[in-house]
Amino acid sequence: MCGAHGQVQRFGPDDVAFTALRRWRSERSGVNYPVSWRLRVGARELQIEPLLDDQENDARLSSGALYWEGAVGVRENSRSVGSGYLELTGYDHPLSLR
Repeated sequence: MCGAHGQVQRFGPDDVAFTALRRWRSERSGVNYPVSWRLRVGARELQIEPLLDDQENDARLSSGALYWEGAVGVRENSRSVGSGYLELTGYDHPLSLR
């Protein structure tokens, strides 16, 4: 993680945790995706929320994958602190890369 003045801070595995907060169920596929997350990084706690719940992609005819990917907003203490991109795979069935 990079601070406001460019200093780099490193975190170990115990310093980072993801917790699913809310799920969205696709009416098309029936898959239940954890679209809202709490991310703890060191002492900071961020909330990740999708800009739109329905961002499911059905690529079963090409790659065999059914997945959720899309734009998210990031908040800290109810204040917007960023935006990002979240991809969720393997919630329909485990993805095989053979």
